[in-house]
Amino acid sequence: MNPAVGLLMVLLRVSHAVETYCDGRQDGAQCYGALGGTVALQLMNNASEIPRYNWRKEASMANESTQIILRGKENTLQSNTMSNRSVFIPGNGTFKINNLSRTDSCKFTLEIFDCGGKKTGSRTLQLLVQAPVSSVHMISECVSQELIKVSCLFEVGDSPQYNWNLTGDKTRDIEVLYRNTENSIIVLRQNISGNLVCSVRNHISQVSKEETISVCKDEEAHCNSREDGARCYGALGGTVVIQLMNNTSDTPRYKWKNKTSTIIWGRRNIYFPNTLKGRYLFFPKYGTFSIMNLSRADSGEYTLETFDSDGRNTEKRSLQLIVEAPVSSVQLIPECLSQGQMKVSCLSEGGDDPQYNWTLDGHTLTGSELFSGNNETNVIVLKQNISGRLVCSVWNRFSSLLIEKTISTCGFIFINCTFNGTQICGWVVAENNIFCVEPAAVANDVVDLLTVMGSVLSVLGFLLAVGTGFICAQKIKHTYKVEKDGIEPVYIEINVVPQQESQMEDIVEEVEYKQVRFKELPQQSEQAAEEPVYAQVHKVR
Repeated sequence: MNPAVGLLMVLLRVSHAVETYCDGRQDGAQCYGALGGTVALQLMNNASEIPRYNWRKEASMANESTQIILRGKENTLQSNTMSNRSVFIPGNGTFKINNLSRTDSCKFTLEIFDCGGKKTGSRTLQLLVQAPVSSVHMISECVSQELIKVSCLFEVGDSPQYNWNLTGDKTRDIEVLYRNTENSIIVLRQNISGNLVCSVRNHISQVSKEETISVCKDEEAHCNSREDGARCYGALGGTVVIQLMNNTSDTPRYKWKNKTSTIIWGRRNIYFPNTLKGRYLFFPKYGTFSIMNLSRADSGEYTLETFDSDGRNTEKRSLQLIVEAPVSSVQLIPECLSQGQMKVSCLSEGGDDPQYNWTLDGHTLTGSELFSGNNETNVIVLKQNISGRLVCSVWNRFSSLLIEKTISTCGFIFINCTFNGTQICGWVVAENNIFCVEPAAVANDVVDLLTVMGSVLSVLGFLLAVGTGFICAQKIKHTYKVEKDGIEPVYIEINVVPQQESQMEDIVEEVEYKQVRFKELPQQSEQAAEEPVYAQVHKVR
């Protein structure tokens, strides 16, 4: 999107439904309207009291001509050249202009005539169209000597005016050390805290922003440059406070510059430029110069020159500023080596000239725990049997971080024995070890295996017994009596097995017939005794 179009859309949203009123019945009235909004101008009490009138727009530029906007006679409006976005109400003498634009800002004149057309009077009105103020933000940051710099910013708006309140009251000099010319930036004194409110307004709108301010902790880098050849350090993205002199009231003239240009020059408590915008802040009373949001480009040589009242050079001091990045994050990475040692790397990001230190379970690592490396390197190798809470600390001039990790051994054991006539001594993986295994341990393993197998067989036997009993329970046993005339009855058992017929509902009992032989009674012949007999079978219930 075109930036101009985007800004216009913001202004239209802000100005929507903004309507202002202005009394233009006094000569020289000054009226304000919101860009994109509506202004209601009271030109007269009632048009019926004025025989004739003209209301014209004066030329604002040399190449423009005067334009008559309204022409009327008593209650009759004869012409309105802005009728597409304006309306005149004769009954109360009010003229409304809608959708105001920048070109509407100009001088207007109302001329009054009598019935004969003679001019009887005139009065002027100045209309100014402004963009309303919107979207206020506050930015606070700690600067030199625990002071707090607060900036009040807004997105759009014309001719803004600023007002500050701290905990409900207007800010006072005992609370504010410094204000810029527009009063959009203030510097609060030490130990000041509370709810700070910045209000921004113009003639047609007002918005405010509130923020809780806490006492600043002295986290800036400080440097004393009152000695020639001083060496100072600042944190990348941070603030450095440089002590140039005790105070400027004792110095008739001075100049502070870097390798490319003059930053400030002044006479006692007056310095130029009188407003240091952006990242610089100078306090003549304390003789301190602050650079905020430091970048690598700020590194280099700075020079302070002082002069007497006649302009003669009295002293020249240099200072070397070095900007370094603080440590931003730390990682601890362990890695098992082939012989069971553990390599541990402590990796830091974003830090210049980092320093390292290692501890294990709260004490500094010793030679009995280290296979290689030392406490001041970022990579160490631990011996095979070392475990516990390992801590790596990383720091430089502007930051300090630490990371900890509980480490275990790499699963190696130390063996020392004779195997098949060969002496074996060293570290091996415990789970793969086949050397130096004691016979008792092997026997114990066999016993354990047999115990498990016996348990499995017992379970299988129990399941087999249960299954056999279940099958036998499905068979039905019946007792039957076999009779023959003159023969002693014999009782036999016949098994009856129920069967399900797919096409019948009744259950048919299948009877198994067997040949039955009877011993011959004394009075019967041998042939009768040997003859097989099929007897009538009766089921005994």
